[in-house]
Amino acid sequence: MQQLFSTRNYSVRDFEEWNDRSELVLAPKFQRRDVWNPKAKSYLIDTIIRGKPIPKLYMRQTVVPPGRRTTREIVDGQQRLRAVLSFVKDGFKLSRAHHRDFGGHVFSELDNGTQKDILKYEFVVDLLQDMPDREVYDLFARINTFSEKLKAQELRNAKWFGDFKSCVYKLAISFKGFVETNSVFTSKQVLRMAEAEFISDLLLAMEEGPREGKKPVIDKAYADYDDKFPNRERLEKRFVEVIDAIGAIGGTELASLRFRATKLLYPLFCAVYHMKYGLPRLQAPRRALKPSDYPKLKSVLEELDELIEEIKDGTRQPTDQQRKFYDAQDVHWVHGSNRMVLTQYICRQFIAALS
Repeated sequence: MQQLFSTRNYSVRDFEEWNDRSELVLAPKFQRRDVWNPKAKSYLIDTIIRGKPIPKLYMRQTVVPPGRRTTREIVDGQQRLRAVLSFVKDGFKLSRAHHRDFGGHVFSELDNGTQKDILKYEFVVDLLQDMPDREVYDLFARINTFSEKLKAQELRNAKWFGDFKSCVYKLAISFKGFVETNSVFTSKQVLRMAEAEFISDLLLAMEEGPREGKKPVIDKAYADYDDKFPNRERLEKRFVEVIDAIGAIGGTELASLRFRATKLLYPLFCAVYHMKYGLPRLQAPRRALKPSDYPKLKSVLEELDELIEEIKDGTRQPTDQQRKFYDAQDVHWVHGSNRMVLTQYICRQFIAALS
């Protein structure tokens, strides 16, 4: 079997030198000519500065015998390389939404150590030696055959690079321990960015009150808050505090309760947030919470878990309010009205337990 490619590592400086010698072709016929916006470029540079991996490149290398000239044609990854090569020539500034320390600076304004790290950063490259056009087209057809259809959050991740996205993925890091401890999402769901979508949903609730958790609503949040997400630092701090509080309330038993699932974790988060800070548009009683209150709140969660089980099994004749709560979490729980019902009911049960 003949292998038509080999995998190599090349640094930013390698590509810069090839480009300066006109040995690099960045406008191939194999790729669409979409142009990255400044936020996308800045996000890429921030990824490089933080030493994190980016998707590999595909490069066709051809040696022409007369003069032994080598040409390197980027058949996939041209926008990534264009962004990096532009940045090292002071072509644009880093965004403060991506890097608090280096935001507003061009490459030459960074400290020498950071400049050196950027130039040394290595791309993983599949090198296609003298591959004819028909083989290149076949290669991408095969790659796309095995690609899964992108989910909504994966599409948002590819489209938006501003303040709201940066906030979401920063919080995803702090949310990771809670997710793993309580089995909120499977490993595959995390790989497909399910936790990032859920965080987006919670941030929107913190800013605007419980909302419908459907794709158009979340998409609009990414668009509306791409340039500036108001109160970002305050909401980041509060998000962590509420998640920590929920972890303390539920303890090790939370992972065995229905409240670890997103359909009930969402109103639980909103209820705890409302108790601590107040939620926009939510008409529900509230009072300040103390750690000494947590055992009583845990009992509420256990009682609600039991209530759902007994109504489901037909062993409990619910009150009208209990039935309304059960129905709201049973079907169409992403509807804004049902989320309001769930959050209000949990808030009332918390207040009753603490009275």
